[in-house]
Amino acid sequence: MFIPEKLPIMALPGTCLFPGGRIPLHIFESKYRDMLKDVLSGDRMFCIGNLEQSGTELDDNSNISPFTTAGLLRACVLNHDGTANLILEGVKRVKILSIENNKPYKVGKVQIVETTVNNYERVQSDSDKLKSILKRNYFDYSNSDQEMQLNQILQNLNSPEDTINFAAQHFITHQAILQKLLSLASLDDQFDLIVNVLDK
Repeated sequence: MFIPEKLPIMALPGTCLFPGGRIPLHIFESKYRDMLKDVLSGDRMFCIGNLEQSGTELDDNSNISPFTTAGLLRACVLNHDGTANLILEGVKRVKILSIENNKPYKVGKVQIVETTVNNYERVQSDSDKLKSILKRNYFDYSNSDQEMQLNQILQNLNSPEDTINFAAQHFITHQAILQKLLSLASLDDQFDLIVNVLDK
């Protein structure tokens, strides 16, 4: 999928999106209503600019984490009061190189973060290990429907990268770790980090 050189940025504290992940968003601020109009009339893409500290001044570009994910607007419901409810789906990891402030909302010049693999066999093994960790430590076996659903999701993950992104999106809440994962180009390094964090 084509990723534009510039993407609108929605600055939010404590919010990270990974490729393949989906997050619901409620648009109510005037500047983001303007952003949504432009997004809907354009390529339907924008990114979340994760604010590194909750309560930070939103106009301070230095507090927006540079690594994020280009998101595609999958669903949009416009409400009578001018607000909107969205579903944003992560497409590709990107790095924000610079931020423009010439619109009501921020626009970032972005560069795609290409994933690298040093040892494919090891990465494949780590992917299987990560799935086993999730099954062992995070499934609620008292809920058979949930167990079946999550097992099916894990079986349908097509690549080690998909496994990493799924685990990061749904099982890690620590923002510093999420940002580190987004910044690592090497899949080997991503697995080293996430397996260490989740293997309790």
